[in-house]
Amino acid sequence: MSKKRHKIIKWMQKKFQLVIYHGNSYDVIRKFRFNRLGFFLITFGITFILFAILSVFVVYTPIKQLIPGYPDRETRRLIYENSILADSLLKEMEIRDQYLKMISDMIFDDVPIDNDFVVPVQNLTKEQIKEFNNPTIQRKKIEDNTTYTLSKNDAMPDLFPPVKGVVISPYNPAKKHYGTDIASSGETIISAVLSGTVISSDYTIETGYTIIIQHKSELISVYKHNKSSFVKAGDLIETGQAIAVYGNSGENTTGPHLHFELWRKGVSLNPEDYIQFQ
Repeated sequence: MSKKRHKIIKWMQKKFQLVIYHGNSYDVIRKFRFNRLGFFLITFGITFILFAILSVFVVYTPIKQLIPGYPDRETRRLIYENSILADSLLKEMEIRDQYLKMISDMIFDDVPIDNDFVVPVQNLTKEQIKEFNNPTIQRKKIEDNTTYTLSKNDAMPDLFPPVKGVVISPYNPAKKHYGTDIASSGETIISAVLSGTVISSDYTIETGYTIIIQHKSELISVYKHNKSSFVKAGDLIETGQAIAVYGNSGENTTGPHLHFELWRKGVSLNPEDYIQFQ
């Protein structure tokens, strides 16, 4: 082993001489003496310096754009804008997921149960069990007209008037008029009565521009015959936010007015019981 090492060391220490002559007179201009180890070190040093200089040019000068596959300034700008767009799309998807979950909970009545208020079935009467599926709505019949009111224990949120004006056609479920018609003067903004999520914002032949909003407490508000709409399905809106322009769109209208409806668990409510329109 020592002989082999000695042989390698001797090979590396073998000396050479580099002589530079004058082209015409062959006079010696410069002599360089080195061994193999020195030659390797010098070659490595020169290569490293050249690589460092080339890296500086590539990083800090426009020459990098000549390298195949390296993005130019316009490509980098597009990449940045696409990144922002992708982030915005993710946020829109999150809002839509919240909207779909709210609709699913409303349809399937998937409401978390509070165990503090659970009553054993054996402690309930047959009438209480029958009313258990709809505990907050009490039905009354008055002169063959069916109306619905909330129980005292079921508090109604404070509602913002969608528009100020005169009631020209009151709530009358017996005639299948499940809302209140309000007339107002001039071009008026329609406001959301409560914060929530827009379920639908479409145009129909009968009701014109129509907006439906899902609110908390399983409450739904409906706005019909608008001149135009400011919102779209899936939008999250706040109480009092402008959602449409008062108008006279659709075939089922005889003049400018807002047809406004309130619904809870599939049952219509009289809007005048909860909102002052004048």
